[in-house]
Amino acid sequence: MVLSVKDLLQELIRLPSVNPAFQPADSSICGESRVTDFLQNFFDNRRLPMLRQRVHPGRDNLVVVFRTPDTPSNASSMLWEVHQDTVGVDGMKIDPFAGAEADGRIWGRGACDVKGAMAAMLVALSRVVDEGAALARPIVLAMTINEERGFSGVKSLSRLWSDEETATAEFSNVSGDLSFEEIRVLRPAAALVAEPTLLDVVVAHKGGVAWQCRALGKAAHSSQPERGINAVSAIAHLVRTVEQFDVEVLRQREPHPLCGLPSACVSTIHGGTGANTVPDHAVMDIDCRLLPHERPAEARQTLIDYLARATEGVAATIQHDDPANQCVGLRDDNNHDWARQIAAVVDSVTDGSSDRSSQLIGVPFGTDAWVLSEIGIPTVVFGPGSIDQAHTDDEWIDIEQLELAAEVFYRLAIKP
Repeated sequence: MVLSVKDLLQELIRLPSVNPAFQPADSSICGESRVTDFLQNFFDNRRLPMLRQRVHPGRDNLVVVFRTPDTPSNASSMLWEVHQDTVGVDGMKIDPFAGAEADGRIWGRGACDVKGAMAAMLVALSRVVDEGAALARPIVLAMTINEERGFSGVKSLSRLWSDEETATAEFSNVSGDLSFEEIRVLRPAAALVAEPTLLDVVVAHKGGVAWQCRALGKAAHSSQPERGINAVSAIAHLVRTVEQFDVEVLRQREPHPLCGLPSACVSTIHGGTGANTVPDHAVMDIDCRLLPHERPAEARQTLIDYLARATEGVAATIQHDDPANQCVGLRDDNNHDWARQIAAVVDSVTDGSSDRSSQLIGVPFGTDAWVLSEIGIPTVVFGPGSIDQAHTDDEWIDIEQLELAAEVFYRLAIKP
């Protein structure tokens, strides 16, 4: 019986895997363990060698190796990486875990980002196994955790292919069928990271750094505001300064040909204790998106220094927390050949039925790809669905895109 990609996606959606950073109060839907256990059983039934890699308590990567008897023993491997976690579900207009089918779409949290691509990969590789198709090189399928808030899953995975001392230490967190020597030999020659790209191939994406900035003032009765130091007023000044920095500094820089300009914005503000009290504290979240060649620490410090100069006369004390999240961008120095191979496979599948061919593009959002690229593996981002549907209150993916992606992954797997 042929495995249905839409049926498999519906099963995955019905297994909540909300990243704990988004809904820590509801442990019944948080964490990736339900998906990890499902995947382990899926591959156990197909008798495939795998590793389970502990990253955080109760949160594991799962790594599966596909090869056939005629796969050359010295052939370098290809890595397919896809994350298990999703963002939260507060405010969703649909049942996030129903996996409903309607209007030619599958609906639910993770449908687009990124369980749709996961289902397409699983269907493609199961077809390879069921048909006994020949693989020209091994495929390492890595299903990682915590992409949405910190990239720790793919960082742990990458350490298996880092220097021998680092890899040995990381291997102590691993259980499964493959030896240390086997996993080291499987260091990928190229990597594909699954994200919704409408079957275009992403060769570059922005990096980012986000942190909280605090203003500490002095409380007073609001009938005597002059006796206090208003932290909200200080934060309001900082908000305007961040906007000024974005317009007067970042927008004047040379844009990246694929990713455009860097940016900075304030995404949340909280402060005060009551309507009749001068607020003694306020906090804002700053989110900066960086060009692929920029380093997060340097970009962050540039904005902090700019804010410091603009607040020299402000009475409140200004503090900056350590980054809550940061990533380097994906550079397109060494991945174009690999990207063109994938684009060619997409075009062979659509065979003129699409209104355009698969493009090599840049995107403004971050992904796991930068971690693999940083250790020297040519890496691209690719998958079904549109980023416009990711993280939305009615998340969905087109079934047609799912089925096209499953065929693309199958042909990519068996391509010489």
